[in-house]
Amino acid sequence: MPTSMMAACYHASGTGMTAAQGLRQPLERLYREFDYGARIELDAIRFPLRYTDLRDREIVGLLTACLAYGRVDLFSRQLEGVLAAMGPSPAEFVRGFDARRDAPAFGSFWYRFNRPRDLVAFCVAARDLLLRHGTLEKCFLAGDAAAAGPIGPALERFARAFLEADLREVFVRGKISRGYRHLFPLPSAGGPCKRLQLFLRWMVRRESPDFGLWTSISPARLLMPIDTHVENISRSIGLTRRRSRNWKMAEEITARLALIDAADPVKFDFALCHKRMSGDCLDRRDARVCTPCGFKPVCLHWKGRRA
Repeated sequence: MPTSMMAACYHASGTGMTAAQGLRQPLERLYREFDYGARIELDAIRFPLRYTDLRDREIVGLLTACLAYGRVDLFSRQLEGVLAAMGPSPAEFVRGFDARRDAPAFGSFWYRFNRPRDLVAFCVAARDLLLRHGTLEKCFLAGDAAAAGPIGPALERFARAFLEADLREVFVRGKISRGYRHLFPLPSAGGPCKRLQLFLRWMVRRESPDFGLWTSISPARLLMPIDTHVENISRSIGLTRRRSRNWKMAEEITARLALIDAADPVKFDFALCHKRMSGDCLDRRDARVCTPCGFKPVCLHWKGRRA
């Protein structure tokens, strides 16, 4: 377990091991029995899963994760148009990308903080990094100096590779847009970096629903992608007491889960997230919804109350 996660476990002392023992059975059961197939089409992972070529999965996975903020149905509509414009092989589209020729393909794109030029910048940066490294995995590994250490420094260098790319053909005054910066949050800023953590989960984990293309990185090093659903259910079942969704929360939740499965602590992410998204957890007491829930005995909403 990386040092920072061990520290998170230590500072959650007293109840950490007890909570882990109480959560082991319901978490493992949720992971084992969850109907992943029923929820795949409601998750962003469906976009990279459409492609059989591993090069396409890698580039579509990153683009999807970068845009995966806000409601899934909203960014999905925009992403559908982007992928259609990129043609049958997004990887080939990116490798041969010419900003002057291909920028009009994204002319109708408009999603919250992001505008067409942010996608143009993404393609220019990805094109140049692929030319230099061959794959995004090799790009990531080039910045992974401590192969057994915390994932944060390597993720920082990976994000900076995109932020510090030569984008003068897109941003002629040399200042990258707020929207493009939003695609690549930095761990050093203290946020949870949920979207980049999600990308790593897809790429690194070897078991379904993830596709494990990056075999040089251990799943044990990953951190949980913390969105509002994972944050709320994690607080309810005692995985964290923190009130701010940030990098430390991601470390703390992951450290607690590592007490249950140190080799693959983020394996619970998909099921926990979709349990909350689907309405099987309401983040409050509800006799009808909560009765069959395996977490009810440890849930803070039911603590000290009769069933």
